[in-house]
Amino acid sequence: MSDASDRSERIGLVQVYTGDGKGKTTAALGLALRAAGHGLRTYIGQFMKGQKYGELVALRSHPHITLAQYGDVAFLRREDVRPEHVAQAERGLDAARRAMHSGEYAIVVLDEVNMAVWFGLLSEAQLHG
Repeated sequence: MSDASDRSERIGLVQVYTGDGKGKTTAALGLALRAAGHGLRTYIGQFMKGQKYGELVALRSHPHITLAQYGDVAFLRREDVRPEHVAQAERGLDAARRAMHSGEYAIVVLDEVNMAVWFGLLSEAQLHG
């Protein structure tokens, strides 16, 4: 049996975790850890998050996982969106695109990107573009 990282043919798949309190981030982090256990690299871009969670500290030390946050430490309310929040989200989307096209990562996670669209930080067109 060949190693997953030796596959010559790549298939792009999209998984969407959505809903209130459904463990979306936890599911994505589990996917990243599982991939890392198989020697695959994962890029995790977190939108609207800048907090220092314990699980993220552990993930940052893993050589197969790259984690970047694009948000403030404070929770953002929709009525408090400022231009700098939009700029952070756009930087996050640009970084995720670079990760996707780099060929370096088997998995690219866009954590809370749907919420970034709902908050008006990104448009659906930007996300699909």
